[in-house]
Amino acid sequence: MWEYLFLGLSLFYAGLIMFFFSGILRERGRREPPSGWQPLVTVVVPARDEAAGIHRTLESLARQTYPATHLEVIFVDDDSRDATPAIIRDFIDTRRLAHFQLRTHHNDTLKRTYKKSAVAFGIHHSSGEVILTTDADCSVPPDWVASMVRCYAPDTGLVAGLITFDPAAERNLFHRLQTLEFAGLVFAGVGAIGNRYPLICNGSNLSYRRAAFEEVGGFGGHEHVPSGDDDLFMQNIHHHTEWKIRYNLDRAAINLTTPMDTLGQFLNQRARWASKSTEYPGLLTFLLLFLLYLFYLMLLILTPVTLLGYFSWKFLLAGFMLKLIPELLVIYQALSVLGRRKLLRLLVWAEAVQIPYIVLAGFAGFFNFFRWKQK
Repeated sequence: MWEYLFLGLSLFYAGLIMFFFSGILRERGRREPPSGWQPLVTVVVPARDEAAGIHRTLESLARQTYPATHLEVIFVDDDSRDATPAIIRDFIDTRRLAHFQLRTHHNDTLKRTYKKSAVAFGIHHSSGEVILTTDADCSVPPDWVASMVRCYAPDTGLVAGLITFDPAAERNLFHRLQTLEFAGLVFAGVGAIGNRYPLICNGSNLSYRRAAFEEVGGFGGHEHVPSGDDDLFMQNIHHHTEWKIRYNLDRAAINLTTPMDTLGQFLNQRARWASKSTEYPGLLTFLLLFLLYLFYLMLLILTPVTLLGYFSWKFLLAGFMLKLIPELLVIYQALSVLGRRKLLRLLVWAEAVQIPYIVLAGFAGFFNFFRWKQK
């Protein structure tokens, strides 16, 4: 009985990954019609205690090729306790960047608020027809804004963008494994959007029309969720409006961030990301995530059970192959777009650590066992 239950879950998982793979191919085959549209764009960057790395974010945003006359960049200081606001203010004044501004967002001390509160605050004080968001620990390429704007057709409401770890910040095997794992996660989101079933995206490279933001009431309804300024918001647009959603796979729009330095930081981040999955709308999505978690849980449990002789090694091997082969197809596509194919040699190592981390992070996220910026 257990053998066939596990085999069924393995087949389900393989089918899900192949669904993502077909969506990736569809998105990669999309071509942008030439357009001279140049709307007023607002870039919103929430910042809390980012003094150590915010300078590269400032520098990269100051180098945008998009016309400054059609661009405003709003940094929102989210109750920083370090020199973050002073660094931003000094940069703006020194460079005389008239289209840059710093806003201060004070959190409600009577309740927990999170990053999306600062993002909403920045949008409220902005004028752009199109909103772009990134994080204060990211660097963006010079054509980022221009490339994201080019993705908009008249019926496009949201454009998700690629994010990966900066190769210059990868100092060890742990960092490179994070890059490989994160690439697979990001491109699962690409595939879901490509097949018109949006699941995940990342607020560190995201764009949407102000009209779409206002139509769904902003981030309303998810104030209690630590994250959700990205995929929960995207799913609201998908389920409650007629706006189309797409992914930008242009290499000129890949934002860079830095990997976690410790296992504790990594698990805390992944638990925070997993925490919002309980808020995903729709019974089908809940069922998909439940079966996905159950598959990983069974893999984790059945591996030692098989070594002890209590489960068929043939079924376990079949499960691993049904997992590995479809994942290889997705990862190859991801690393090809990102220009990081050499990381494929680490795939077996990544598989070994992926299973226990997903089980642990999923459990911690469900019970909110994590912290974000001391909140």
